[in-house]
Amino acid sequence: MAGALAAVLLGAALTTAWLVPPLAVPVVWPILAFVPGWCLLAICRPRLGLPARIGLAVVISATISTHLVYWLALLAGGYRREIVFLAVGLLVLPIPILATRPWTRRVPGIRRAFLLRLRAVVARNAIPLLLAMATAGFVGLVLGASVWRVTPAGVSSGGSNWSDFGVHLSIAQSLNAGNFPPQVPYFAGVPLIYHWFADFHAAIAASAADGFAVPAMVADSALFAGALALLVHGLAMQLLRSRKVAWLAVVLVVIGGGLGYVRLIGDVASGAGDPIGLVMRNSYDNQWLTGWPYFRIPSVMGTGLLVHRATTAGLPILVGATLLLIAGLPTAARRRRGWHDRPWLIGLAGLLGALLAPFQFFFFPTFLLVALLYVAIGGRLTDRHALRNAGLFSIPYLLALPFALPAALQSGHSGALTLVAGWESAPFGDGPAAVAFFYLTNLGLPFVLALLALVATRHPWRAFLGAWVLVLFLLPNVVRVSVIDFDMNKLFQAMWIAVALIAAWLIARWPAPAIAAVLALSVTSPLLVAAWTAGGGMNVLSPDQLRAATWIAGNTPPRSVFATSGWLNSPTDAAGRLRLTTYGPYVANLGYAPDERERTVHRIYCGADPGLAARLLGSLRAQYLIAGELPSDCPTPTKFRGAAGFRLVYEHGTVQIYQLALGQGSG
Repeated sequence: MAGALAAVLLGAALTTAWLVPPLAVPVVWPILAFVPGWCLLAICRPRLGLPARIGLAVVISATISTHLVYWLALLAGGYRREIVFLAVGLLVLPIPILATRPWTRRVPGIRRAFLLRLRAVVARNAIPLLLAMATAGFVGLVLGASVWRVTPAGVSSGGSNWSDFGVHLSIAQSLNAGNFPPQVPYFAGVPLIYHWFADFHAAIAASAADGFAVPAMVADSALFAGALALLVHGLAMQLLRSRKVAWLAVVLVVIGGGLGYVRLIGDVASGAGDPIGLVMRNSYDNQWLTGWPYFRIPSVMGTGLLVHRATTAGLPILVGATLLLIAGLPTAARRRRGWHDRPWLIGLAGLLGALLAPFQFFFFPTFLLVALLYVAIGGRLTDRHALRNAGLFSIPYLLALPFALPAALQSGHSGALTLVAGWESAPFGDGPAAVAFFYLTNLGLPFVLALLALVATRHPWRAFLGAWVLVLFLLPNVVRVSVIDFDMNKLFQAMWIAVALIAAWLIARWPAPAIAAVLALSVTSPLLVAAWTAGGGMNVLSPDQLRAATWIAGNTPPRSVFATSGWLNSPTDAAGRLRLTTYGPYVANLGYAPDERERTVHRIYCGADPGLAARLLGSLRAQYLIAGELPSDCPTPTKFRGAAGFRLVYEHGTVQIYQLALGQGSG
């Protein structure tokens, strides 16, 4: 009876959300982000606290729901709203099944005891839950206020999002406009080989609510940030068994960082401006194109939670998979003390690590390294259960192959994968002392404290956490997997989890004033970059471009391809349409060579020959051209107005949109 009632209520809720799309926010979004993971944990029953279970429920649900929609869409021949609701229907199937368990027949008798126990558990975990809610609220408020700020001057994005957010928005919006399997929306015609599933998860949520992707992306980032706080707390409790250490580790992971704020002190001292104005105009977490001292390693908050959406999702998934492995596979020492292997958790750790691949390609192999370090240092690499455990862990990786192999091949063929003698962003040319100064100041006091703890103290987990720090610190200094060497800083952010755990363990026994001083010196730069993100901003679309984006979304076919000037941001991003090219390094970072396409676009706009432009557009299967903005260095602009082969279909202010005449283009 309980199962049937649950099925009827769920069916009614999903039907209502389908008919009234805004209701998908309270009905569908929790299913995509929490319910299936919580049900799976109810079956596996890990011996973990409430904060860890909630964090795991989020990352398990997000990964499973996104992959399920992806494979259903492939089987159905396309991704659309119906596929999202089909996936949601499949994801809630465990609920009626769990409702039929025998204990549910005694619901009236156990309700009071359950509520009393729940209240006690929440009270016991109040601090980590509050830390997670504060983290989620902080990230949500910063991004909600800044990432897509519409004003009379157009649309602005705060912090580094002026250059990054358009990429993610174009992925999410174009997916919901039919770009599936996705082409690169800003380099049309080639497959999207990128860690794009964080944007896909937001697109799925937006599709369910039949809305714009930006609110879903902000909510997603806040959710993953809160999950990261919960999972760091859970990992600290699993390894270090101290609530105080766990609380401090959460603070250091979320808002800990380096000494970039010394540049603010220097700028104020030199009279460069007032402190508030300087903070609104500059990142004092990491800066480029500046003189010494160099700050080029951003904090987790600086880019991992506020800018790089793949990291926003990938970092908590990495921590969650590690936590599951440690909970399911005790070390040899723990087994001697009576701990037992938990095969379901070992398999779930492998599954989460495998599903991580299209969320964050950098963290996908990182988790494998961390897992190998744990198993080897924990004495479980060659025991009599090793083959069984390796099989449970590795079989799910078959699901990762369709994503990981193309990315690896693309990186190898493009020349991005190469050995290096030191991370290129560090000042190796200035000598060893300068490099040491660079890393100590960029990684800051928590890193120094972690090194001190590893050298001067003893702890059962020192070898594992120390190896985690050492390996991930060395990797950017010996290998590069992206044409943009700055991208290797993601490994420092994965390293930061272990750094924070070690530093928190060291200072937890210190007097309160000393702990407060450490935190004050560690959180300043991340808080400054958050203020820059929330309060600053650069225009990404003019009012005319924003109006053109609305027209494009409503008046051009899905998967239409546009020629644009090639600048970072374009009306096509918000409209969910494809364009020929963008800022070259963003294309090269995917393993594609942008030069020939850039030259072709330059000839279209600057060749002074409309006939040639039409033929070139046709060869690239483009149907539209946005005029009103030219590529740089364009002495002989092409005049499209009145030209044969082009039909003006939209004009407002500075923006004109031309459609290629029938027969000129294809596709």
